[in-house]
Amino acid sequence: MQKTIRRILLSPLSKLQVECEEGTEMDEDEQLIRKWFFDWMHATKEGDLELAKSLVADDAIFLIPGAGQMDKHNYCTAATATDPNTEFKLDCTIVEIRIFGDHAWILATISLDMIDKKTSTASSMKGDGISILERREADWLVVRDANTMVPVPVVQ
Repeated sequence: MQKTIRRILLSPLSKLQVECEEGTEMDEDEQLIRKWFFDWMHATKEGDLELAKSLVADDAIFLIPGAGQMDKHNYCTAATATDPNTEFKLDCTIVEIRIFGDHAWILATISLDMIDKKTSTASSMKGDGISILERREADWLVVRDANTMVPVPVVQ
């Protein structure tokens, strides 16, 4: 019996941690979409701009609270920006994946905790995100993405 990955966490050490639920099987498309999600989280955490760009369609649109629409280049550059003075922990949980032929969506919850290494000041953002993917040739690429991440009080 196969296990279905239900939760993906990227630890500060960038190790993939998964929680699985027994009794369900994933088809090839769901496996590829989950790999896309993991690669996207890895690119964000590691600041890998080239990997991030490879996962995004050239005509993609990202909707960001307070920033409006962003194109592929601007969003990937912002999402992979790293600051050596900031330590962060990204926790993303896939809530739902739906596949409709050559289109799919991923609904996820997102939590980002940051600590300024110079001042020890902590900040947090939380929200949900929905990514719409399209199969182009053999690859799944994000074509639309929206998130609701906003600052939240830091839990000490």
